[in-house]
Amino acid sequence: MTVSQEELMFLQSQLEGLESIFLELIPFGVELKRQHVQDYYEKRFDQAMRPTANVAENELKRQFNTKANNVRNLVDSAESLGDAGNKLNLIRAAATLPDERTRPLKGNLGAVCQKLLYDHALDQQTLAQAMSAGDLGHVEARVLLGSLMFLIVDELECGGQKIQVRDLLGKLIQFISQRGVLARNDPFLIEAQCSLEAMSEE
Repeated sequence: MTVSQEELMFLQSQLEGLESIFLELIPFGVELKRQHVQDYYEKRFDQAMRPTANVAENELKRQFNTKANNVRNLVDSAESLGDAGNKLNLIRAAATLPDERTRPLKGNLGAVCQKLLYDHALDQQTLAQAMSAGDLGHVEARVLLGSLMFLIVDELECGGQKIQVRDLLGKLIQFISQRGVLARNDPFLIEAQCSLEAMSEE
């Protein structure tokens, strides 16, 4: 899987937008609409400027605008897939390049990720079938990793048993790395490795 530096930078900015949505916007109930996103970051900028800050106002404004743009662009892309409030659409939009966006996820991986995100449950048999059938392409790998990285639980329901999110994430990273599904410098793979390290230290 060869990805150009320009495409990697594009994916990195989308991943940053995705992190902002899951870590800053969704927890505070911000509606995922362009104007709501812009209003949120404008308000944050105003709050950041109230205390005496040792950063130049222009630089701070640039950083907030960059973040707001990343999120707004990602929301627009997610809306092209359906409802931007659907976490899976957000992750899919972030995990794809523009020309890949209209292609459906291979196999039943969309259903697997939806179950992870909303039921905190794993359909292990469907995932195993998809992996053995070669349905795990680079987009599917990123979407799966993204679905696990942004879960707010430590355990998943799996056929009446509990499994640790970090164990599943570790196995997926190993599988993806061994098969070369994603380049070693893919932003989603790097972020997943960092997430796994953080989970292991908790």
